[in-house]
Amino acid sequence: MANIKAKVRKNPQKVVAQTLRVGNIAFADLTDVDASAQSDGGMIIFNATTSKYTVSNNISNQNLQITGGTY
Repeated sequence: MANIKAKVRKNPQKVVAQTLRVGNIAFADLTDVDASAQSDGGMIIFNATTSKYTVSNNISNQNLQITGGTY
């Protein structure tokens, strides 16, 4: 997991982050990403059932629509 450091200001009612520095963070460190199937040529696809982004080499979804430009 990433090493996250923050400076905070003390307030009796709340703690407010003033500065947040994130070091080297990997894609798989994000909480809404399932990168377990990560491989060469993989694509990031959102899965509404799990509310996570998954990595896959295949696209098979009835909701998929790819709109391209002029080449």
